[in-house]
Amino acid sequence: MNRINYFSTVCASTILLLFTGCTTVRDTLYLQAAEVSGPIIQAPIHLTDSADTPSFTISPRFYYNATNNFHGDIKQSFYRLDSLYEPPDHSLNWNMATINAGIDMDIALSKVFAISFGINYSSQNNFDVWGGNIGIGFNTYIPGTAFRFDAGLQIHSMQYDAYTIVHRTIEEFWGNTHSYTFFFHDVGESTHFDPYFNLTINTAYKSWPVNVFFNAGYVIQTLFSFEPRTTHEYYGSTNTKYIQTDKRGSSTAGFIYLTPGVYFWLSESSRLLLGSRFYIESLIINSDPNFLVMPMVQVDFRL
Repeated sequence: MNRINYFSTVCASTILLLFTGCTTVRDTLYLQAAEVSGPIIQAPIHLTDSADTPSFTISPRFYYNATNNFHGDIKQSFYRLDSLYEPPDHSLNWNMATINAGIDMDIALSKVFAISFGINYSSQNNFDVWGGNIGIGFNTYIPGTAFRFDAGLQIHSMQYDAYTIVHRTIEEFWGNTHSYTFFFHDVGESTHFDPYFNLTINTAYKSWPVNVFFNAGYVIQTLFSFEPRTTHEYYGSTNTKYIQTDKRGSSTAGFIYLTPGVYFWLSESSRLLLGSRFYIESLIINSDPNFLVMPMVQVDFRL
């Protein structure tokens, strides 16, 4: 039976059952493996000094990622032979973008409160990604030292290539149960809104040739989110009952990051930031590498 005839049979049976009694359709989804492409999203770094408010700061930035591939595993609790699918060594493979560039903007409305927003760009394997961020900041300035807490949302896109199993049961009113197993292979792109939180501490002595800053935080990044649509194989059986549950596993990464660095005053209203961002992944099973380093450079212009 080909796929078109199969779906015609299932649809006709379902319609008939709807007219003859109550029918329950249960879908259980299992993710076999996924390959995603895209950048690690970068939370902004905003320094604080004793400048008058309100003020507007624009910050071009650049991050370099020497790690191009990231591997991990998705928790699985179901397996069935799929003749068109060969399981990889890792059920999750992330092709990371090497270059991430952007422009962040910060509006200090008072000495304790600011709003920020920005755009970013990355490119890898002919996949050009535009994203952005929006957030709020709360800062405190003590002569020579400043503290700032930021929270906001990151907007980003990822490409995915995923293999999924969908186990469907149709329970008829009078007790008969029909069971089908579908194998899906979906390729596409998804856009996500994920939160970030960070704390920045910096010295603020204009008489010093070099000042220091330290930024730390946590960012959640959704890697893929989709509904299986493209089936390539199925198996059918009867009189089999399954419990409805979703066992696709995690589709989200969580990064703790630490960013130590130094900055130099270029003029009364501009400064150069140099540092490295250290990432520790906390959500993906058997993540490899678990520790990533990304050098960064940023220039702040206060207008």
